Amino acid sequence: MILLDADASIKLTKISIIEKLADTFNIILTEDVYREQVIVGLKKGYPDAENVNQLVKSGKIQVKGLKKHIDSISRNRKLGKGEKSIIHYYLVKGADLICSDDEAFIRVLDLMDMPYSPSVGVLILLVIHNKLTKNEGLLYLRKMEDMIKPEHFFYAKTVMEDL
Repeated sequence: MILLDADASIKLTKISIIEKLADTFNIILTEDVYREQVIVGLKKGYPDAENVNQLVKSGKIQVKGLKKHIDSISRNRKLGKGEKSIIHYYLVKGADLICSDDEAFIRVLDLMDMPYSPSVGVLILLVIHNKLTKNEGLLYLRKMEDMIKPEHFFYAKTVMEDL
């Protein structure tokens, strides 16, 4: 199970890999992430919001929420509602991976010893699981190049080339 934050979900949708990801892994958006990306995005006419909404309606992506939140996380002012909801969900329900490119969020995940990856990590997973060829993975990675940190691009490129 992979939890996506809005930033990662938007990027993966923009490069048109989100559906393959959802066909391969159990993808979860928390209710707050869904609200942030899809509900707000639909009101603003963002195409990624419509794409993700269709995947939710078809059941390929699940939207999950929790009734009760952990107070110490809720008071963290460095994180947005979506990120806080991901931490809450992970602590209560668990997940195999949290996917985000938000540096402040990644620092918190690292401090809390939670499994995370930047969005390029799921491209690597798709190649490892033979859902993308190495060349397809590199093509999708190039589509992301302007959206991600250079070190994430070069790391993912090196890993994929070595597979």
